[in-house]
Amino acid sequence: MIIRHDENIWESWSFEKKSDLIHDYVTRYGDRNARRLDYGTGEFYTSVEMHILEKIYLHPGITVTELAKLSSRTKGAISQIVKKLCEKELVTKTSQGNNEKKQSLWVTAKGKKLNKLHMQYDAEHAAEFFSKVSEYYTSEQMDAFFKIMETCFLLLDPNEDYPWTRG
Repeated sequence: MIIRHDENIWESWSFEKKSDLIHDYVTRYGDRNARRLDYGTGEFYTSVEMHILEKIYLHPGITVTELAKLSSRTKGAISQIVKKLCEKELVTKTSQGNNEKKQSLWVTAKGKKLNKLHMQYDAEHAAEFFSKVSEYYTSEQMDAFFKIMETCFLLLDPNEDYPWTRG
């Protein structure tokens, strides 16, 4: 079994120790997402770039401002990512009417192909990961984990409109 602690962690660990566990996980997960991967095209991209590309694909014509809100990132961070995606010919911009500053974002044919490969990669790897984790927990425990994660997000920013909170 992968579980290393038999005691009730919630009741026996200090808040500092539980907080350190969460921090260490978030840091390691962030490091994992910063790695560049080849999704089958011979080029390397970060998970963040791919998930921004996916959001543009799912919301054709979205603006940087809208994308920043949807992604819970700053406009500056999104602008930098979009610039990279444009340089790699995955995304194009078009001006909205006479307003040169307000630009719509569109996924190119190259971007659509890469997005499809990324979505397949994510589906396969997520299924594999959750299959391994679910060997140790019941369906009810797994459900509780995701409900706790959802609650944590909502407590961080109760006014945020997360896509997965919509019915």
